[in-house]
Amino acid sequence: MNLTYLRMEIRRLVRNRRLLVFSMLMPAILILVLGDTYTGDIDGVSAKAYLMVSMGLLGSMSAAIGSGGTIAVERGLGWNRQLRLTPLNPGKYVLSKVVLSLVMALPPLVIAYLLGTLALGVRLPAGTWLLVGLGSWLGALPFAALGVVLGYLARPDSVQQVSGLLFMLLAAFGGLWVPVEIMPHLMRSIAEFTPAYWVGQVARGPLFHHGQLSLHALAILLAWAAGLGLVALRRFQADTARA
Repeated sequence: MNLTYLRMEIRRLVRNRRLLVFSMLMPAILILVLGDTYTGDIDGVSAKAYLMVSMGLLGSMSAAIGSGGTIAVERGLGWNRQLRLTPLNPGKYVLSKVVLSLVMALPPLVIAYLLGTLALGVRLPAGTWLLVGLGSWLGALPFAALGVVLGYLARPDSVQQVSGLLFMLLAAFGGLWVPVEIMPHLMRSIAEFTPAYWVGQVARGPLFHHGQLSLHALAILLAWAAGLGLVALRRFQADTARA
């Protein structure tokens, strides 16, 4: 991975305040608005803790997918033609974009957990906090790769609409709007074929399994990340070959 290129991209993304603000503001508002409606338990887990983790995922997913929109803009500006003149190979480029998306996914998680603690009164053991945070952060991996794919498939003037629609659908099937546990059987069956469902299982797993990650869900999540990462790599190679 080219660290100089990575530092330059991080500085550029930090200046993209719209994406940062939206990805942090959206889960914060939803936590404050919905907090009082989530009462009692969901399969023995505090509904407020469930909401907090889900809204953190919502923000991190939005940031990871949305950062891929910069790729479509770069393509429109002919940036890929410039990259052909540098030592940056396809693997390093895609890896850098995924790392950037992971960086962008952190602030929404921090905001969601702070509000969950301060506004909702969520209290979790230290080990559970650690696993929930790590699982939620790793959950951004497939969406980071998906953002890269969208950046190479969509046009600069339509990438936001395409990524926004896909984000809403994935959020629904990932149980971020309605808990998976109360979904109709058909919808839940469909949800299991989406990466968002398994991200939710990894992130919320420590709440349901006494502070333990679901290794089965984690393996499927990493498989989704690897598969989408491979597609992103192939799309970069194809697009650069045409540039």
